[in-house]
Amino acid sequence: MDDDPEKRSITAPETDHEEHQVSDAGRTHGGQVTRAKMLTTLIICFCNLINFMDRYCLPGILPMVIADLKLSNFQGGLLQSAFVVSYVVVAPIVGYLGDRYSRRAIMGCGLLVWSIVTMAGSFMTTFETLLIFRCLGGIGEASYSAIGPAVIGDLYIGDTRSKMLALFYFTTLIGGGLGFITGSGMAAATSSWNWGLRVTPILSMVSVLLIAFVMRDPPRGLSEGSRLVSTSWQKDIVYLLKNPSLMLSTIASIAVTFTVGAIAAWGPQYVFLGRQILNDNSLSFDDISLVFGIVTIASGLLGVVSGSIMGQKLRIRFPSADAIICGIGMICSAPFFYALLVLSLGSIYAIYVLAFLALWFINLNWALVGDILLYVIIPTRRATAAAFQILVCHIFGDASSPFIVGLISDALKPTIESDSETFRNFKSLEYGLFVILFVEVLGGFFFLACSWFLVSDRAKATRAVAVSIPDQSVLYDKSKASQVHVFVPANDPATSGHTVMIKRSSQIMDEVNLETV
Repeated sequence: MDDDPEKRSITAPETDHEEHQVSDAGRTHGGQVTRAKMLTTLIICFCNLINFMDRYCLPGILPMVIADLKLSNFQGGLLQSAFVVSYVVVAPIVGYLGDRYSRRAIMGCGLLVWSIVTMAGSFMTTFETLLIFRCLGGIGEASYSAIGPAVIGDLYIGDTRSKMLALFYFTTLIGGGLGFITGSGMAAATSSWNWGLRVTPILSMVSVLLIAFVMRDPPRGLSEGSRLVSTSWQKDIVYLLKNPSLMLSTIASIAVTFTVGAIAAWGPQYVFLGRQILNDNSLSFDDISLVFGIVTIASGLLGVVSGSIMGQKLRIRFPSADAIICGIGMICSAPFFYALLVLSLGSIYAIYVLAFLALWFINLNWALVGDILLYVIIPTRRATAAAFQILVCHIFGDASSPFIVGLISDALKPTIESDSETFRNFKSLEYGLFVILFVEVLGGFFFLACSWFLVSDRAKATRAVAVSIPDQSVLYDKSKASQVHVFVPANDPATSGHTVMIKRSSQIMDEVNLETV
């Protein structure tokens, strides 16, 4: 190293694909899985599991609720979508606080409030009061959904981070499947749909205790050794809006959640109505909900795991592979959903197979989308980015699709000529579900468009983190005071081992102007 005090040069140590090391204070091993890290990750995954159990226990009992409260399809869909009301209010606040204050305290308080209101809602016996408490259901997800992946991003990097994100998003699908099973199962066992809503609040209280006494909140950017500092909320939002990869992947993710929300809310009901038209009384709605739950879990397990593995393997040679896998998966899923709708009066086994294949293709993207967000966004803005992404996905995706499908179904029902009420319900719901096909294909193309910007956006985030690390890899001299050279790990797909140049600035580190050389 040159002893000239005007020149500073520290070389970043070589790293393998699983581990990132930072010298001096702040050294961390982002690829090492310790007991404390794993416990924190599992607690976050458990919170995600019970949230989606609560979300999808309602579709498992929806016919009972509709019959008992004498609701229309639109009202039934509205109950499933109501959580977005509180989510819209709470999520931006949590995103802002999650980038600045104790994430463990935010998660614990939010889930405690959610447990209370969810349990209280299970005792409601009118549509209006049930709707009010379902509107408050978004508090739980808002409390952890943006913070959880950000914490995982601060604990791990590289392939280890991808694997942990796959585990997190796998619990989304496991939770949805278990929601069908526990909701319909408890309702059948107690002959009351209210009991179908009481399992998750109890489990949520357990998660609050785990957060309070077991979970750890790592420093932001720990895995990367980042020293970036938080900025104003306005600057955070401007930064996010100017990130093409985030914006395009978010728009595409709206299509994902729109499709999954519609199928989860109306899929069992649609299949059940088809069986009634065929006078097939061998399967009850509870039986169909149970199988739908199993199909959801199985397709989720294989989809998330296979998508994550494909991303880890292919991104080494093709840095934009994550977005391409997501786009192709979405486009390939649409024909199977179409076949499910047009062949819904055929073999029940064929319906289940088509549902599995359609969900498998769409489930390829869950972990990959989360990974994209973490590596194109700097650590101090990840909670805000996740809150923003999940918020718009809920508003325009799974919160909208159930009642949009229900609204279309109710609007078209009078136009269907048939003496059979069951047949008119079936066909109108079928027409309503056809909208998801167009949404899926459109989402696939947005994912493919995201792949055009992925490499450059990842490189910008990598450089911003690198220049913020004291004694990491910085080189400048008095003859070229306007230039700072930053050396990043050779295995980073965003840089391929090349030196990058950053123009020096009087601004704080995460706002420097970036230029590749």
